[in-house]
Amino acid sequence: MSHFQNSIGKVESESNLKEIFISYTWRDNHSELFIQQLEKAFQAKGITIIRDKNAIGYKERFQEFMQGLSRGKCVIVVVSDQYLKSENCMYELVEIAKNGKLYHRIFPIVLADAKIYKPIERIKYVEYWEKQIQDLNDAMRTVSAANLQGFREEIDLYTEIRHMFANLINLLKDMNALTEEIHIQSDFEALFKAIAESLDE
Repeated sequence: MSHFQNSIGKVESESNLKEIFISYTWRDNHSELFIQQLEKAFQAKGITIIRDKNAIGYKERFQEFMQGLSRGKCVIVVVSDQYLKSENCMYELVEIAKNGKLYHRIFPIVLADAKIYKPIERIKYVEYWEKQIQDLNDAMRTVSAANLQGFREEIDLYTEIRHMFANLINLLKDMNALTEEIHIQSDFEALFKAIAESLDE
């Protein structure tokens, strides 16, 4: 058993400081298949990655899990096209950023369909969130203000995502996330090593 595995076992019941979370989307099958491979590689090393599917029981709240994830010391972020269009995923990324030390706490993997490397492609995601804001604003105008409980929070979230999107994506595109193929072929060795070093700090 490695020092990394020992250090995880020692703190499981104490806090989330040495837990490994994963932020990803359920929206596409490709992300799920990739994450299953990632999980299997880490499990072979005796490490369990914390994800919503194995951490949230019946009737437990997604919001509480996402808040815990956003405070985690190590969060693997699997970025896909659908991730960048998911309010839950972007909420997680925004909250990680708001909790500080974003660069040091995230370990991104950018899948091929996430178009973040050319400005013209990144602008399309900005347009997507602007449209979400506009569509929800328009829909909210069709009902009385007394019936908008919960919807205002949604528009605030979309606005915050739109406000922070450029900075978040600029950081992701500037980090050498390696390709999906490199991670799989190396059995996620670079990712494992980077997380181990972070947890030992």
